[in-house]
Amino acid sequence: MLSRSLTLVCALILSLTLQAQEDHINFLKSEKWKKVLKIAKKENKPIFVDAYTTWCGPCKTMDKEVFTNKEVATFFNEKFISVKMDMEKGEGNQLKLDWEVQAFPTLLYFNSAGEIIHRVVGAYGADEFLDYSKMSLNPDLMAVNLQKRYDAGERDGAFMYDYLVSLRLGYHKELEAQVSNDYLSSLAHEDLLKEENWNIINHFMKDPTSEGFQYLVAHKEALEEVVDAEEVEKKFYNTINKQIQTWTYWYGETPFETEKEANLLAFLQESNYDKAPILIGKLLVNKYKRLEDKSQYLDTVDDIVTFNLTEGTGTIVHYAKTIVNGYDSDVALAKALNWLNIAEKKETKIEHKAAILTAKSKVLEKLGNKSEAELAGLAAKKADQEAEAAGTKIHTIPMMKMTGMTPAK
Repeated sequence: MLSRSLTLVCALILSLTLQAQEDHINFLKSEKWKKVLKIAKKENKPIFVDAYTTWCGPCKTMDKEVFTNKEVATFFNEKFISVKMDMEKGEGNQLKLDWEVQAFPTLLYFNSAGEIIHRVVGAYGADEFLDYSKMSLNPDLMAVNLQKRYDAGERDGAFMYDYLVSLRLGYHKELEAQVSNDYLSSLAHEDLLKEENWNIINHFMKDPTSEGFQYLVAHKEALEEVVDAEEVEKKFYNTINKQIQTWTYWYGETPFETEKEANLLAFLQESNYDKAPILIGKLLVNKYKRLEDKSQYLDTVDDIVTFNLTEGTGTIVHYAKTIVNGYDSDVALAKALNWLNIAEKKETKIEHKAAILTAKSKVLEKLGNKSEAELAGLAAKKADQEAEAAGTKIHTIPMMKMTGMTPAK
């Protein structure tokens, strides 16, 4: 009986131990790299390295939420020798240079001989991380093989997409930009309209002033014959809008892309693209704000609001706040008040009306209309309370800076 009891206890302990092992990746810790290579060679397994630093927020997120995922743990414990390496301690300092680690976390995949075969940079959810990790065991998708095929001259659309994905996952930003630009610019215009190239266009074509992008916009209907129209529309608008946003956040550290801005403006003005008027308005508003041309800024915003070329009432509120904070002219303030009246009539959501009325109160106050400003302020508070009661109030929170990815300088 005692023997049977001991056997059952041992079996239970073993079962619990195995179950615990499946709940997290079994990382080797504080092992020298040479020792890791010996273990991998002996077990004939590839190696997974979590190249991290102690100050990296995303590294900690991966450690806490992803490496403890049961499916992730089972996969890695079965397939890999897994190692954690602090890139700022001990031999990690040299390995960081040897492995060309530039951001954190960098997730490295080696064959049993210690050669890097795949690289993934950044923090991901469990499912994404698992998908990207499985690529390291697929000869058709592992980064080292894709690079060899590219170097050998392979250039078909499906392969190029896989190769570019591997470059993005590996944080090879400059190479990704060069390869995607070289490939897309090498295609004949009619080849840009082929379905096999759409994924590359959709994910890697970023310059709205490029000849290829502008050709696609001009031939939108032809592209929509092979690609979903909603997807095409989203790509066109987001690409142009993102470029305009990039210029919005220009602070003078580098020369401004004046020629590129002029190119995009001319293209939009001549284009039949239905969203061109909205984008022209955004581009011009940003341009005049950058140039500190208050008169042109005011007139442009007035036209945008009057002709209903804004994306929503939040944009109008932003324009009005700019006037309150930067203009003393009663003419400018009167225009801002008119914009807010237009926004108030258009807006149907009570939580957005609160913001409009708050801005309206500030404009009226600056105009010297104290009684009307107070009324608008009271109306704003009432709208805010109604939004709170309805559970739709918009709560603002402080911006949080996430440490991680690139080293602090």
